[in-house]
Amino acid sequence: MKKTALLTAMCSTLIVSLPVDATPQITVTSGDATSTQSTTVVPAPPAVTSTTKVTDTPSGTQTVTPHAPDVESIVKHTPVLRVYEAVAKEILVPYSMKPVTKASLNRFVDFQFSAAAQADFKEMFGNPDPLHFGLRDLPNGDVELTFLMQSLDYKDSKFNTQSRWEPMSGQVTYSKDLKHFVSSADWPYFSQGFGNDASIEFKKMHISQDAFYNAHFLTLGKAHFSIPEVNFHFGDAGKMGYVRGVELNSNTTQQGPLMNMDISSGVDEVFVGGQMIGPIRFDYSILNINEAPAAEFLRQIVDLNRNTPDFDQRVVASKKIFDTKLLPVISPNSRFEIKELSVVYQALKAVLKGAVWLDHPKKQDMSSPALLFKKIAAHVELTMPKALALKITKLVSSLKPGPDAEQQTNAGLQALIAAGMIKEENDQLSVVFDYANGMKKVNGHDINDKPKK
Repeated sequence: MKKTALLTAMCSTLIVSLPVDATPQITVTSGDATSTQSTTVVPAPPAVTSTTKVTDTPSGTQTVTPHAPDVESIVKHTPVLRVYEAVAKEILVPYSMKPVTKASLNRFVDFQFSAAAQADFKEMFGNPDPLHFGLRDLPNGDVELTFLMQSLDYKDSKFNTQSRWEPMSGQVTYSKDLKHFVSSADWPYFSQGFGNDASIEFKKMHISQDAFYNAHFLTLGKAHFSIPEVNFHFGDAGKMGYVRGVELNSNTTQQGPLMNMDISSGVDEVFVGGQMIGPIRFDYSILNINEAPAAEFLRQIVDLNRNTPDFDQRVVASKKIFDTKLLPVISPNSRFEIKELSVVYQALKAVLKGAVWLDHPKKQDMSSPALLFKKIAAHVELTMPKALALKITKLVSSLKPGPDAEQQTNAGLQALIAAGMIKEENDQLSVVFDYANGMKKVNGHDINDKPKK
């Protein structure tokens, strides 16, 4: 995937910026000489519906006020998604899941967007060609691909939104055989405002990758993504907040026919609703996935988006792909491990660890979702200081009516401790959940529904 690194950098940052609609989508780096294997295609924005509201005035007459456009239409018309839509449709999907060649790299540099995309860019950037690429041969035989997306400062009077960002730039250095690459990209500043109601701002986004292509053009290796600062507000100043120190690291490896992915992610601080939370950690692994079926599953999704422009038809066809091609990706030894999911609140830390796996599945189990579901087993451990549990019960009780809500909630907590459903030791609470053969246990206690007599 020729743009693997390049558009891993460019489009990953675009994806992170704003929420995407519920269209079936997969974002995986792998593939062809001209693309990050991001197979997401955002459909064309729907027509904005404008309803009216009729109100009585003091004079007895009526006024008709246009209703604000729906949120989905507003978001879809933001420049970041309009740019991403063009990149996905015209650059990413056509070249996904193909080998990298010098010809495909040259084709990438010579690429021109469609007339419709150029008209869109002209409106937003004042320039029909805001995305520029360069290619050069290095003395050691490597090949360097660079890109630059120009800055933007755009106001949309129709939707009362404002977008602003500084230039995004990056580079991909391919090995002489074009099978290994090192990439990096930076987006110093991005902001999106929605009238006076809401805004979000990202600073110093960075993404890098050191990876290679396997036999099926999937990308194996390490990737890193970080955002030091995110600011947002919704409504008045009292609803302002921020996130600091967002990081995500991944490492995808392959042993024989199986793939593993290790993910470590975290946030230093989250300030929202007047409360400070953090740090937050979520480290997990997806183990023993069948590589060839995974590649075939992704290839069919890519081909669907490449060859089926109609959105409704894609939805129907994608369901069939999920029904028939996703199950073979799971091997009898597939496993999901949570190494650490932790949250710190007011210096009190809650930690969850555990795993989900298949309990001795037979060959016929692997061909049926219903049979496979019966083979699921899990072990999860949750620990937290009792002081944190009391803060949680206080929060929960504040949502309940009645003057005795907090006392009742605390009494319920104490009853669970007394019954052994929650273990207390040195002011530390713990819960161990086990599930196997359809049976559930908490701290060794059977919590299955008893058969009625």
